[in-house]
Amino acid sequence: MKNSPLSLKEIILVPFGFILHMSAAWAATLMILAVSICGFLYYSLNTDFFGLAAPPFAELTFSPDFSSVRDTKDNRSWKITYESLPFSTFHGVVRHVSNWRDEPIPFATHDILVTTGEFSTPSRVSTRVNNHTFYYQWDSGPKPKGSINLLHIVPKTEEIYRQLLEVRDWNLVTISGREIYRIELFDSAGKFTSYWQDEGCNSILVTAVKIDAIGTPIP
Repeated sequence: MKNSPLSLKEIILVPFGFILHMSAAWAATLMILAVSICGFLYYSLNTDFFGLAAPPFAELTFSPDFSSVRDTKDNRSWKITYESLPFSTFHGVVRHVSNWRDEPIPFATHDILVTTGEFSTPSRVSTRVNNHTFYYQWDSGPKPKGSINLLHIVPKTEEIYRQLLEVRDWNLVTISGREIYRIELFDSAGKFTSYWQDEGCNSILVTAVKIDAIGTPIP
């Protein structure tokens, strides 16, 4: 008897049939593993998953000088205070890039770690970024020469946001903009609720981003 090939629908349903015949313990384990993998990818990849996880730009209204933001959907608002320096530029090798997924500040989109000198060398300095904080450690010897800056990014336009989605580890980049001192959050009634202020990092309204080279790990 000749077997007919499986249809596309049957192929898609095969995993579900496999799960249905699993024991409860194995099904729970598989579910936990799947959720963990999806969570890791959601928080670590520089992607908005074809727009499904993109910031709600259509619902956000910025003042002309970008000192305030309003959410037209729920009427929340934010006040942005800037550093005294009018303009900053960060040029170097990217050692971390991830999307910012914090709902309280939906217009902040990325964390990007930009390094120069020995801070760009993984054999000399190891780096890690977790919960908007960066950590680094070097091998024996004097303190590394160069710079290391974790940028908490607010893109000035949706076009700049799209450009930031193209940044990858080990790219050589130039990122420019106005550094942010503090972001204050207000509820729909105009009541102050909380604030964001970085500690040792660089929050920045990005006005320009350029990928100067697609790099490789530096020995």
